[in-house]
Amino acid sequence: MTPHLNVNTGRPHGLRQAALKTSGAMRRMVPVLALLAGGFLAGCQADGDGLSNTVKNTDIKAPSSDVEESFGETGAEITLLIPKGASGIYEGEARDIRDGAALGTGEVGNGQVFVKVIDVGSGPAAVASAVSAAKARNSALLVSFAPQATAAAVAAIPSAERPPLINLGAPVPTATGNVYNFVSDETDSAAEGARTAVASGHKKVFVFATTELTGMGEAEISNAVRAGGGTYLGSARYALSDASAADAVAKSKAQMQGADTVVVLGKSVIVTTVAGAIKAAGFNNITLVGTSGWPQQSYTSPSVQGALIAMVDPEGASMISERYQRHYRRPLTANAAYGYDAVAIASGIIRTKDAKALTAENLTSKTGFRGITGLFRLNASGGVERKLSLFTLTGGKPNLFVAAPKAF
Repeated sequence: MTPHLNVNTGRPHGLRQAALKTSGAMRRMVPVLALLAGGFLAGCQADGDGLSNTVKNTDIKAPSSDVEESFGETGAEITLLIPKGASGIYEGEARDIRDGAALGTGEVGNGQVFVKVIDVGSGPAAVASAVSAAKARNSALLVSFAPQATAAAVAAIPSAERPPLINLGAPVPTATGNVYNFVSDETDSAAEGARTAVASGHKKVFVFATTELTGMGEAEISNAVRAGGGTYLGSARYALSDASAADAVAKSKAQMQGADTVVVLGKSVIVTTVAGAIKAAGFNNITLVGTSGWPQQSYTSPSVQGALIAMVDPEGASMISERYQRHYRRPLTANAAYGYDAVAIASGIIRTKDAKALTAENLTSKTGFRGITGLFRLNASGGVERKLSLFTLTGGKPNLFVAAPKAF
């Protein structure tokens, strides 16, 4: 299943769940947090490629979350809206985002931004007063990570009545303007992998996915295939058991006839069962496309060797990962990386201009930003585009196949 691809898609890339765990490869890398938006590059760029000369080794320790928290003391406020857990403290993903934002404040804030953490654990009812208070404090940016209904309540507030919003949770409507859904998921990774396969001549695509894949998600993948001139042959769903995965493949043999590419979505090691069943069914000359959602434990399975995966290159996270581990005693996660980059966007703009420069025009610069979650840009429709690298799974690990473009 080793792909032989001639890759030149020239299309936007996306990723919602980059695997940014600490690894040997990461520990060898250099932190790259470059904000490349428009004229912001001047005065910020280091060695022609980033902001490495502005990254400080400042130790940032999060205070106990049973009190109101702020990280940094001077500059413009970034208001972080996250929920406390049932225990009354910030837990799990919310804690990761808080700690990533705290680390970003110390490393790229340059004393010109600080993060104020506001609990929105009581749900949508807490939103109006929290946002109103933030605006009264002249907050420059809202960053939210909350249940979808809570984040949607923030996004529903007219843009004139709140700062710009970067949403790190599930996507929310963006009709009010100046709302940006920042996170990319494995659907975007799958779509990019499929698009790459089609561009290389592997044009007949079938998809296996868990029940988590929505109709909109499947449409994103099928549209990517068709836009490249490929044929979308359909999809099959499987539950999180070996028996269900094998059964899904067995029932899909007729649909898969003629397929030269199979995309397998999933966030558990059951993806290896799907891949193994495909081979056992006699489909040995198929290009296998995985996703950024595949767990690292799956990489060593013989059934997935040669699989193609589109994902964020982890190079930008190496020393960030090391320091995050040191400060917080746990590995850097994708959520922590998103929290870091949300702060970096704001601090880069403010550092080179001022807090009033956090406008829709500047946030959606066509040049984009380079952060630890890769090269990305926000768009006026409220989404994010990311440039992904292509990897193949060989020797039980992802190996770079085609590097992400350096610019949009």
